[in-house]
Amino acid sequence: MRTFVVGDIHGHAELLRDMMARLFDAKHPTSEDTLVFVGDYVDRGPDSKGVVEQVLALRDGGWPGKVVALKGNHEALMLDWIAPEPALDPAVWIQNGGYDTIVSYTGGSFTRDWSGSIPAEHREFFDNLPTYYEDEHGIYVHAGLRPGKRPEDVDEEILLWIRDEFIQSDYKWDKIVVFGHTPQYLPPRGPIMDRSELDWKELNQDNKIGIDTGAAYGGPLTAVILPGPDFVRVP
Repeated sequence: MRTFVVGDIHGHAELLRDMMARLFDAKHPTSEDTLVFVGDYVDRGPDSKGVVEQVLALRDGGWPGKVVALKGNHEALMLDWIAPEPALDPAVWIQNGGYDTIVSYTGGSFTRDWSGSIPAEHREFFDNLPTYYEDEHGIYVHAGLRPGKRPEDVDEEILLWIRDEFIQSDYKWDKIVVFGHTPQYLPPRGPIMDRSELDWKELNQDNKIGIDTGAAYGGPLTAVILPGPDFVRVP
């Protein structure tokens, strides 16, 4: 029994297609294998709608075993935008890739009142995303956990948004924590003028594995297979 965990996709449907082809061709998943997505299906890339369609197809029989799709902070931003009484300034989501998601769903036009373009199945998907998952191999969250805390003991904001307090911690949970959210790369050897110059690389530590490797910014999409860890990257 294995758990396949896919990092932040951010609207790059072509990367997700390539990843799934690689996993099926090289890793031969079975009905005993679980597929987990750590969230951030939307924003920044050109085809958020296509990403969600693929995840739904995998959930509805395209993957031989169980499929778990977690909520990311970008799904939270999108849902806040279309809520009757948003808590955030609408510009927050737009500045973080929301424009790309809107035009993906409308077919190319930007409009404030775009929620009617979301298919009912997609809206149900967004509205019911869990914030964490756990199995015998690990704990899976979008952003991370408070050191010393279990996922059920922290609120959604922590699970979707935490960064340094979690990443820099040497606390060991009872299982490894697999997360996305914060793009991972090797320390630069000199000044970096553009994200394309970064050497994207997953974080692989005894207590945590970070698999957001900058797909939103031209980096690869990364998956990890547990137990292992066994990493798969596309392209």
